[in-house]
Amino acid sequence: MTATRGDIQRREQVLAAALTVFATFGYRKTSMDAVARAADISRPGLYFLFSGKEELFRETMRQELDRALADVRTALAAPGADLGARLVAALDANLGRYVGTHLNEGVDELLEHGTAQLHDMYDDYRDAFLDTLAAAITDSGRTPTGDATPHQIAEVLQAAGEGWKHRVADRAEFVTKLGVAVGVALRP
Repeated sequence: MTATRGDIQRREQVLAAALTVFATFGYRKTSMDAVARAADISRPGLYFLFSGKEELFRETMRQELDRALADVRTALAAPGADLGARLVAALDANLGRYVGTHLNEGVDELLEHGTAQLHDMYDDYRDAFLDTLAAAITDSGRTPTGDATPHQIAEVLQAAGEGWKHRVADRAEFVTKLGVAVGVALRP
């Protein structure tokens, strides 16, 4: 059976609502009823789209991770931008998506502690993110600082962003901090 445009849009609407509900209440406390209400869909309609809470959660997080990685790749491919600006934009696209919103802590909790439901999905995504950053550094032709490899620089930048996103007041401050980290990492 082929999905119609309406089915795809409805599924997207449900996944967006599910992200908010899961991030607000956590995996364990989220019910299919709560997601159905938030998505303005009947419970049977929700079960028509997803067989259960675990599938809904996995698809919700897969969509969010896929979007983030696509945004990272777009940021790194920005024509005319220097490497530093592209790295800041890529780090922000991945790590800054919810900084300054009520979803910031909840989404992190889901990704970092939802491993039983996500299996290796988050680790695979994180590896792809780091590989993408490292490839951009390598492709730029810039020589990394000291003995650090491009992948190690990517790991340091990711770790700095992970730490700051919980300590800043808003996304603008987060981007400023990322700029400092990228500047230090790319210093000759």
